[in-house]
Amino acid sequence: MKKFSLLLITALFAFSMSAQEVQNVSNGTVYLKNKASDNWFIGLGGGVNTYNMKKFDKMGDRLGWQGQLSIGRWNSPVWGGRLVIDAGQPVINYANKTNMKWVGGHLDLMYNLTNAVMPYNPDRVYSFVPYLGVGYMYGMNEWFKRPYAGNKSAFKGQNQTLTYNVGVINNFRLGRSVNLFIEVGYRLMQESFDFSATPTGDYEYDGMLSVLGGLQFGLGGKQDFTPAELMDYNLINDLNSQINRLRSENEQLRKRPVDCPDCPEVVAPVVAPASVYIPNVVFFRINSAKIDKGQQVSVYNTSEYMKANPNSTVKIVAYADKQTGSAAYNMALSEKRAKAVADALTNEYGIDSSRVSVDWKGDTEQPYAENDWNRVAIFFAE
Repeated sequence: MKKFSLLLITALFAFSMSAQEVQNVSNGTVYLKNKASDNWFIGLGGGVNTYNMKKFDKMGDRLGWQGQLSIGRWNSPVWGGRLVIDAGQPVINYANKTNMKWVGGHLDLMYNLTNAVMPYNPDRVYSFVPYLGVGYMYGMNEWFKRPYAGNKSAFKGQNQTLTYNVGVINNFRLGRSVNLFIEVGYRLMQESFDFSATPTGDYEYDGMLSVLGGLQFGLGGKQDFTPAELMDYNLINDLNSQINRLRSENEQLRKRPVDCPDCPEVVAPVVAPASVYIPNVVFFRINSAKIDKGQQVSVYNTSEYMKANPNSTVKIVAYADKQTGSAAYNMALSEKRAKAVADALTNEYGIDSSRVSVDWKGDTEQPYAENDWNRVAIFFAE
């Protein structure tokens, strides 16, 4: 059982890490990452539960109460996590009305299925949210601590157990920061937890079904997600061409005599354009290190320049915009961008890797005043 618990905890951790990687993408739409203080919530609810669901006879006679306090956060429109503290008193023997008092908690990974299959809408009234988690229960009755039929070893630790939790949360939006929820949950625990198991028991696990209702409140900060406005890459390409043209004109103006700035340049004819390198740039989409087809022209132009100038080398410096993501995430993203451009230059256009170097700055430097333009890799001739 412990090995299975560790495996499930590891799986939940892996899912949460995966959720972090794609936390700003939902249903094909990219969303700006919120601050760490945004999208937190607290919930308070109560309801009923029924114990030992391997037998479905006389369920009503086994009903007991259950209360719940939860706190959590949505990392994206789809993925979230929460910590639940709960307690209850189900009837485990309806013949003599034996109650079992317990307290516990569980850590859950939540998946908003409604936002996953439909376009995100912060004003949507209803959301269907399955969850999966692991937890712990502690029995508070004194008879938990008594041995069964004089066999002390049979019930060692019978008043505590790990639990495996699964369920569905039905969220109904009442306001910007208030939801009504109806939750149906099911948990598995060791059968010895209820004092009913014997060394030759028929089952290894017992189950508990719960139905809860309550209110959920936002804990300050934003409670929604803002779609990112992606760049118009045709416009960016046009602006890039204009920038390169202006740089070329400035270079020509620089060569004119100082005492006669309006005079034509008195120099030898300009060498072939292939030997004059004007820095190229590759712009990226938000949260991406993939080179779009419209940006491949910059890689191609750089490769042509390097083929025409066999002794030249190029340094690729990549960046990330400061308004999206954490500093650590942006540093890693800019590294991926620099290496993606270098790979394209060497693998797709045949430039020797010894002539290409890379560097990345994350969001520590912003080469452009326009925030969106800083999702970029820039070629520098060395």
